[in-house]
Amino acid sequence: MAKNKRKKKRYTATPEEYAGAKASLQNSLRTFNWRLALLMLAIFALLAAIYYILLALHVFWATPALYTLAAALFMVFFFVNRGFSRNPVSEEVLPEEWSPQQRRDFVSDDVRRKALGRRIMVILTPVLLLVMADMLILFVLPLFRA
Repeated sequence: MAKNKRKKKRYTATPEEYAGAKASLQNSLRTFNWRLALLMLAIFALLAAIYYILLALHVFWATPALYTLAAALFMVFFFVNRGFSRNPVSEEVLPEEWSPQQRRDFVSDDVRRKALGRRIMVILTPVLLLVMADMLILFVLPLFRA
């Protein structure tokens, strides 16, 4: 009653496929926004330094303040950006009964909101990473201590 198991054949890419993948990766690294990444890293380092200095000085409101800041920034981003969409709304999806001027105003307002949402996200992302790091330090690291 032994079942006949077939060995799956492994796919090996051709040298042309490897070269294409390498070129694609190099192009994506060129388009990567290093300035923005370094800015967010600097914000994270500054926030982390301030936060852990406050904890070392036994400032007990530091943790609730960090978590409240993260929640408030998240809510502000969500309402300013009108959700999680990245692309602005197009005029075609707006109601037919709106006048063309109303549609243009809504679309231009949405473009401004998305731009402000991107700026908020530059601050929100390091704050959320700091919250994540704090939770890992508080809840996961003690599991590995003997």
